[in-house]
Amino acid sequence: MDKKPTKESSLAIATACSSLKRKRPPMIEIPNVLQEIHTVNCHTSTKPRFQELTPRNTALSFSGNGVGVSAIKGKKKFMEDTHKIVSCLHGNSNQGFFGVYDGHGGKKAVEFVAENLHVNILEKMVNCDAGNVSKEEAVKAGYLKTDQDFLKQGLVSGVCCVTALIEGQEVVISNLGDCRAVLCRGGVAEALTEDHRAAREDERKRIEDKGGYVEIHRGAWRVHGILSVSRSIGDAHLKDWVLAEPDTKILKLSPDMEFLVLASDGLWDEVGNQEAVDMVISLCMAEKNVGTTGDIPEDNDIDYGCVNVSPSSKLRRISLVKQLKDSRHSPSYKKKVCSWKDNEDDFACENASPPTKSRKISLVKRINIKTESPIKENSWYKKRSASVVLENACKELVNLAMSRGSLDDITVMIIDLNHFRHDS
Repeated sequence: MDKKPTKESSLAIATACSSLKRKRPPMIEIPNVLQEIHTVNCHTSTKPRFQELTPRNTALSFSGNGVGVSAIKGKKKFMEDTHKIVSCLHGNSNQGFFGVYDGHGGKKAVEFVAENLHVNILEKMVNCDAGNVSKEEAVKAGYLKTDQDFLKQGLVSGVCCVTALIEGQEVVISNLGDCRAVLCRGGVAEALTEDHRAAREDERKRIEDKGGYVEIHRGAWRVHGILSVSRSIGDAHLKDWVLAEPDTKILKLSPDMEFLVLASDGLWDEVGNQEAVDMVISLCMAEKNVGTTGDIPEDNDIDYGCVNVSPSSKLRRISLVKQLKDSRHSPSYKKKVCSWKDNEDDFACENASPPTKSRKISLVKRINIKTESPIKENSWYKKRSASVVLENACKELVNLAMSRGSLDDITVMIIDLNHFRHDS
């Protein structure tokens, strides 16, 4: 015979059920790394949306005296690579600072490093001039100061770095993480840096000796299962094990040192050191071959437009006609001929009748105003052309890495060491 539930038993059951109810969860704490992602309130929608600071198809390229760079965003929503070029340090054209920076966990760290690392290094290098510290120690102090200053901001993003400081006849190469510097020496690739990865035996031992651990996660060895690099600027949550002390190497510029390639791991994960060097060499050689058949004269050729201002009108005409003969196949020559024909009936080609004295003077003045110093223009053109070749080589390396499936941000910088050696 079933017993009817009493009032007391019903109350006990109700109390037990209420104790089993789910409690309200505590307030969710948003990690600092997510706080670095800016949001924008959209009045036309009930849902907030992320602000696309960098479009998905962002590509960047640049060339300057002796350097070219190209970069592109990978699958990340925001571009976390950047670079720094500081040419003509202290007003000296054979000195410069160059850096490639690969951020992770947000943009704040990489932006901070791009603005401050070179400043801190150059400040510390002053002590080298006084003979107080070595250049290696000065660069290390610059890196550590940048790291300490960023950690004070309370953010947990980080950045890997590779930098090149060229002073006179010395090149100072430093790195943190998996950004890499590769030198072309006589056509042979020479890695100047070694990637700081958690998979390295010496780095793993160092981390374990300090009470940390390294484990495989998502197919790679990672510090505490999170970060695949073992050194960086930032990464406050792993700072006890992930150092900001760079490895530094100093080289003396020699004739067989041709160029440097600085790049983030987006390139090096897909393209080998020698392969990258070979591609740059082949592109430069191809451009050089094109240049020899182009319409821009070399310095040792007859300078177009440099008229021999001789007392004899006949000699002056012969000099100009000779120059016009040598450059008659040039598109720029044809353009000038048409222009002259439109303005005056001067001897714009070799079969024209001799000009009057006033017209000859006018023509000489016009040519001198246009060219001023043909040798100087040629020199500028050669430097500019060489830099554009470097930029195009950077683009080709970026495209090669992308064609092989790289989904990471990619930044490639090529530094022509001949530019600095020749200007010394």
